[in-house]
Order: sequence, then C-alpha cells, then structure tokens
Amino acid sequence: MTYLKIHFLNVGHGDCTIIDFPNRLTIVDINNCKTLAAPTRAELRNRYGASWESILGGPGYADARVDKDQSRLVDPVDYLKTHFPGRSIFRYVQSHPDMDHMGGLYRLGQESFIIQNFWDTDNSISKEMELSKWAQVNHDEKDWDRYQDFHTEKFSDCKLLKLTQGAQAQFYMDDGISIWAPFENEKAGDPDADPNYFSYVLQIQYGDCSIVIGGDLASDMWDKLLERNNRTLPKVHLLKASHHGRKSGYSREAVKAMNPDLTVCSVGELRSKDDASASYERFSVHGCFSTIDHGTVVAKCWSDGDVWLENSEGHAIARTRYPMPT
Repeated sequence: MTYLKIHFLNVGHGDCTIIDFPNRLTIVDINNCKTLAAPTRAELRNRYGASWESILGGPGYADARVDKDQSRLVDPVDYLKTHFPGRSIFRYVQSHPDMDHMGGLYRLGQESFIIQNFWDTDNSISKEMELSKWAQVNHDEKDWDRYQDFHTEKFSDCKLLKLTQGAQAQFYMDDGISIWAPFENEKAGDPDADPNYFSYVLQIQYGDCSIVIGGDLASDMWDKLLERNNRTLPKVHLLKASHHGRKSGYSREAVKAMNPDLTVCSVGELRSKDDASASYERFSVHGCFSTIDHGTVVAKCWSDGDVWLENSEGHAIARTRYPMPT
C-alpha cells in the first residue's frame, strides 16, 4: 500500500500547497511572507490575552506566544530546496490572481527553479487594484509582474494552460486530477472582478482516497458548483478549506455533501467574526486542523482512503482509520 504526500505550508497571510506526485511535483500557489500580518497578530494577541497570562505565564505570555507562532512561518523556496532538492516544478497552479497566493513567484525564478507547466485562469485583474488592496501586507510588485509574464506566455520553455471544469489531458488523468472550478468566465474581461471568482478547485483521486484543494472559491460559487452537480459531490477524505477557512469561502451544503474525514485550513487572517473552523469541525468526521495551530501540516494520503496528518515537528496530530500512536 502506498501514499501520496501533501505539504500544507505555514506561510502566514497566504497559501502554498506542495503535492509530491512521484514524477510530477506540483505546487498550488506560493507566499513567502516572513511575518504575520498586523490583523493576525492582533487576533492572536487577543486569543492569548489576559486570562491565559494570569494562568500560564504572567505578563508577556501573549506576546511570547505570538512570536513563537511567527517563528514557525515557512519560506516556500527554502522548503523546496530542503525537501525537494534538484527537482523541477512540473506543474505550478496559480489558483487565482491574488497577491497572497503569488508572493514568491519572482524569487522562484531568481533561484532557478524550472516551472514546466503554469496553470492560470482567464482573467483581466488589474495590477493597481491588487497592489492597493494588499498595501498593508507589503507584497512585492515584482511578484505581480512575474505572474503577468506567465499570464502572457512570455516564457517559451513553460507551457501556459487556462483550464476550466472538466478539462482533461493525459498527465492530469495519470495523477488523478479533476478540475471542479472555475466553471464560469463571464467576468474574464473585468479588471475589477473579485479574483476569488476565478479560483481553481482541484479534486485528486489517489486510489480510494479523495482529496480536494479548495483554493479561495467563495461560498456562493460553492453553492453554484453543488447545483451544477445535481447537489451531490463525491465523498472527500481530505479537504483543504477554501479561503483560509473563512466564512466567505464556506458553503454548509457543499461541505456536508463532501463529508470530509479531515479538513486543513491554511490560515491567512484569523479574525473571529470571519472564522468558519468550528463549522468545518462540525462536518469533518475527524476534525479540522489549522496551520496557525500546528505549523506546516503534512498529510499522508493512503491509497485505501486513510489519511494521516503530522505537524511541523513531525508528530502525528490525526489519523482517520487507525489509532493514533501513544
């Protein structure tokens, strides 16, 4: 029995998922944020606030915990060098054109990583809108420019693909990849469209194990996806929650239909009023786990449908079929 290994990197305000197909290393998004965004720090400081300080550590406890959380942030380029030395990136998927999902594209090129295939969406999102929206997070304009290089097919040695629901080709079929979204293109020419509208949702079938990578698809688009599939979706063993586990990407009916065994949230902003993790927990058979709590989360997805999760220290945090080690 074999397993597929998926790395959900702890990149703070953003997203980066690495899927270790043996012959076709795949990256979905990148973000090389080295510090927690101000809203996230404030929310964490509140979480670790006065009541916990009095119980656990006295004054300064909350600040120390926030600093510890920040110290666990991962640089995706360094992670690739350490865990996948010498391997090219067969497939890079830009789930949608948001800066917190492309921070580091420029550095990938500077570090001579070869991207053979670039999955993009048919969009006209404006640079001015994106950079102004993310000004407080201080994203590098070079990353947007590098994205545009891929988007306009500047690189002759990299194949550009703009795929939609149901697209098929030999390599994605070999890797068990089905494209669930995007499934509409009415806003392809709108420079002010919400980038989340274009988001990829990918389903990966590895033996009997079903994995869904939710991108940043918005809740209303999940509802549309469910309707397009006659209100049924396949059983999912591992779900990567859409939009960092926020309510804006959560569709109760879609999650119920998928009935995930485990859900992973790559946390961007952690504002209580926006957090849907309790809702995912309710409909996930074995729980919901976030990178803000566990650091980088690594999943072993076994071909019989079992899924094991490990935290950034390599310790088991969840298993779906066999008992946790004692």
